Amino acid sequence: MTDFQLIDALRNYLWRRRYVIVLDDVWNVNAWETIKYAFPDCNCGSRIIFTTRLSNLAESIENTSHVYELQALAENEAWTLFCMKAFRGEHKAVCPPELEEMSRNILKKCEGLPLAIVAIGGLLSKKKNGGLEWKKVHDCLATELKSNDDLGSLRRILQLSYDNLPYYLKQCYLYLSVFPEDYLIKRMKLIWLWIVERFVEEKQGFTMEEVAEEYLNELVNRSLIQVVEMNYFNRVKTCRVHDLMREIIQMKSREESFVMIANGTRISKNEKVRRLSIHENSEEVQSDMRFRYLWSLLSFSSHHSFEYGFRNYKLLRVLNLDRAPLSTFLPELAELIHLRYLSLRWTMISELPESIRKLKCLEILDLKRSPVSSLPAGITQLTCLCQLRNYRYIFQSSSFFPDTHGMRVPSGIGRLTSLQKLGSVEVNEDYELVRELGKLTQLRRLGILKLREEQGMDLCYTLDRLKHLTALYLVSLNNTEFLQFDSLSSPPKYLQRLNLKCSLPALPGWIASLQYISKLVLQYSNLKSDPLKVLQKLPSLVMLELCQAYAGEELCCDPSGFSKLKRLGLHELERLRRIRIAKGSMPGLERLDITACTVLETVPDGIENLKNIEDLVLWYMPSTFIKTIERHRGEDFWRVQHITTITRIYESQGRRVSETLL
Repeated sequence: MTDFQLIDALRNYLWRRRYVIVLDDVWNVNAWETIKYAFPDCNCGSRIIFTTRLSNLAESIENTSHVYELQALAENEAWTLFCMKAFRGEHKAVCPPELEEMSRNILKKCEGLPLAIVAIGGLLSKKKNGGLEWKKVHDCLATELKSNDDLGSLRRILQLSYDNLPYYLKQCYLYLSVFPEDYLIKRMKLIWLWIVERFVEEKQGFTMEEVAEEYLNELVNRSLIQVVEMNYFNRVKTCRVHDLMREIIQMKSREESFVMIANGTRISKNEKVRRLSIHENSEEVQSDMRFRYLWSLLSFSSHHSFEYGFRNYKLLRVLNLDRAPLSTFLPELAELIHLRYLSLRWTMISELPESIRKLKCLEILDLKRSPVSSLPAGITQLTCLCQLRNYRYIFQSSSFFPDTHGMRVPSGIGRLTSLQKLGSVEVNEDYELVRELGKLTQLRRLGILKLREEQGMDLCYTLDRLKHLTALYLVSLNNTEFLQFDSLSSPPKYLQRLNLKCSLPALPGWIASLQYISKLVLQYSNLKSDPLKVLQKLPSLVMLELCQAYAGEELCCDPSGFSKLKRLGLHELERLRRIRIAKGSMPGLERLDITACTVLETVPDGIENLKNIEDLVLWYMPSTFIKTIERHRGEDFWRVQHITTITRIYESQGRRVSETLL
């Protein structure tokens, strides 16, 4: 019987019958397209159920009326299932007290995945001498997955997910094995590493970062990466790998000499280690280990001293030293002439040597949260640099928000025409530097600090030339310093994020033309006119923060205003007495923060109409304000009773206290 004959026979059999069809583990939409004609729709209440690991496939099937995303088992449900399998011979399948701690540690690795709980619980049920045998399973799970027949079905299913990846995603996924267990992987960090490792292919019309983010989203859709947190722009913020998949890819990475974890496993001197990852519990890498073929060294340890230096790693291209206990820039780092990526984030290195000019291949230099305050002239010879970033935050005792500190850069920075991200640059009185930044026409992100009023013309000259900017961060020399934007004739058309920390005589008119702006922060603006009247019309605005930005007594939002807004922050608006939100405005608002608005009488009029609001956070608000929304007693409690969580944050005896009101 041919496929067509089989489809026809099945269709005839099901005609005018009520049926339920389950298609399990569908990998390709074409599979459905081939057989869908076998299932007649006779309005008899029939149902077709698909299971798939690919979330985008579920949404792409034309007949889909409901997509249900299976969640991991809750902790108590997972424990019940585990005990049923692991202690099936015990009375009522109860875990003996002496095995409970080890059992829960093993269960944690399953992360609520029923298949894993059943398989590992079944394996443990056959182990004698409970404690010691169970500890071996916990410590050597990768080995058990590889060799134990009792875990064969689990191994095959996990392996199938990897085997079905397209070639360009396999190395990206294996690369995740460099990260420690339970490490929260930041989206941008992962994207940069994939790019400098040359895993990301060029795609016409897209930046490399955009292509890499497509890769990440595809791995998420395939349920191979777990999203820990999404940001307000519906993009992955942090992610991680399921512990069991991590065991699989670490094992495969070791087999293929793709990644080696320095975790006490013996490494042969002749082994071709390409990538070495050092975790918090890793031993010191011995001085006689030369690693002649090492391309990447990634440290996730705050105590690994690197006492033997980097002389034996001549071919290094990627060096991640985040939080490493380094206070000086080791001389041999400047000899790593093949380096593309160097991260000294959160180290105590305060100065870079002139010899850094030797790193001609360097593409990314990450100095964020380090005390480096100025860059040597040699930095201007690194013409391959795409990203040069350094900023840190310092809180003043009298302020709710931190001051941003950046770095001084040398004359000649305009030679680095490949730069796409630069920040934050302290310009002080250097008028030429402000204009020189206009030569960096490939910039996507730019931060400039310590701007003066007299530099307004030069700043506008520069911004007119930076047509590709998507993020801009501008801070004046002090809170009262005005910045003039009147001479800006052509603002960056594709700007998505804008932070202005300066006094403004009025809201710049060109802000109203920013069709793609999704995040806007105004600080120290002290505007006389209500800025919401203009800002509410921005079609893409998702986040708005106003901090000491308005000197009036009332803020008003009209119906249909802020159609996309999800988060609003109103901070230190000292004269603000009333907020009016018209019905129909801010329909998607999820969070509202109000900080130290000391004369504000009560919550916004109209907040009761914000049906999607989940969080109201009140920072350092006076007790008279808090009393108006007290449960059952407050005169305006009825306005906020639909909000999921109301949090009050205040200071008591020198300590910050957080209190849930609702």
